[in-house]
Amino acid sequence: MAQTPMLRYNDGSQTPPRLRIAHSLWSLRALPMNAPAEWTLAEKFERVNANGFEAVECWLSDNDEKEHRDALDAEGLRLVLGHRPFKVSDVRQTVERALRLKADFIFAQPADAFTPVDEVAALLQEGRKIANDDGIALFVEVHRNNFTENLPQIKQLIELDPDIRFTADLSHLVVCGEFYGWEDERAIDRLEPVLCRTSHMHGRISNGEAVQVDVGDGSGDTAQFFVKLWARAMRNWLDGAVPGDVFQFASELGPPRYAITLPDGKEFSDRWEQSLVMKKLAEQAWALASAK
Repeated sequence: MAQTPMLRYNDGSQTPPRLRIAHSLWSLRALPMNAPAEWTLAEKFERVNANGFEAVECWLSDNDEKEHRDALDAEGLRLVLGHRPFKVSDVRQTVERALRLKADFIFAQPADAFTPVDEVAALLQEGRKIANDDGIALFVEVHRNNFTENLPQIKQLIELDPDIRFTADLSHLVVCGEFYGWEDERAIDRLEPVLCRTSHMHGRISNGEAVQVDVGDGSGDTAQFFVKLWARAMRNWLDGAVPGDVFQFASELGPPRYAITLPDGKEFSDRWEQSLVMKKLAEQAWALASAK
């Protein structure tokens, strides 16, 4: 018997639909910046918890899953798993890991831009069924070097898989589309096929040329353009949301080579402090979405 696709992550509670802010494990690499010693895993998760993040998004293997699950449990943090599937068996393996580690949901960076769209659609439909049958939501990440790296391909995928729901890392589409946030670009309208199907979001900001830029305190035009995009996706998600539904926003600022460096290879933007700015901007976007 076919199961209704899981369009949102639901925690099983009667809490009104809410925003949950997470942190990417990948974003915690090489921190503190330009220091001789990196924070230990325990130190990273302690800082994540102390600053109000509720979950960590991880890509794990058989070799490191226990270490990370134990470190998360020590801080009372939730887990979400990412993976890059090329075959249905890749999804099945991640679903099994999610069940074993009690992950809340999973997201996928599907195949690559050279895989035929019908193959990608079949992969995601079958993968979602496998996940949903085990009570796990599966969302599809918008990301460069995946099939979902540009809007024309995403629209093709939606036509074949209308039940698809996205992990929206809009920085990729903004840099690929070279959007600057100008009104005549009609960025929100052009991004609407993604924004109306977003159930999970990654917080990174592009200025239309570089995929990841420092936005200071977040009050400038570049950051506020993203706040508008995020708020539109959140508002769409809230329509039809029910008690227990959770919209997860993960601060995800990559280490070099995502992070811009000086000629000597050192970072000049404090990614940890910027991750706190991403959290603040997500809360601003949620307030805007909730007020409408």
